[in-house]
Amino acid sequence: MTAPGPSPGAGSGSTGPSGKEKYPPPDVPPVRQTPPPSHVGGEAKPPTRWPLSIVVFLLFWFILGAIAMYYSSQVNARWRSGDVAGAKQASKTALIVNLIGIGVGLLFWILVIAAGS
Repeated sequence: MTAPGPSPGAGSGSTGPSGKEKYPPPDVPPVRQTPPPSHVGGEAKPPTRWPLSIVVFLLFWFILGAIAMYYSSQVNARWRSGDVAGAKQASKTALIVNLIGIGVGLLFWILVIAAGS
C-alpha cells in the first residue's frame, strides 16, 4: 500500500514540472543581515580615528593624513570581519601616523613662518 498524497495536477501551481516546490515553505523565516555588534567577546570596538585623520589631512600633512585615513577605514572593515586583533592594530597604526603627521606638519609650518620673517 502506498501513502495517499496530492495528485500531480492538484494544487495552486506551486510545483514545477519536476514536482519540486518553486519557493520555500511559508514557515521559513527570511534571512536578515544584522549589523555587527559593538562588543565582540566582551571587547569594545577600537576607535577609528577618523576625525583626527581628516584634520591631519587638511591642516598638517596630507600624505600622512591619507595614510591615516586608510588605516582608519581598516578598523571598521576588520571589525566587521571578526578580526579583533587586526582592528586594534589598524587603530593603533592610524593614531601613530596621525601623531607623526601632526609633528611633521607643525615643523613644516614653523619653518615656513620662520623663513617668511
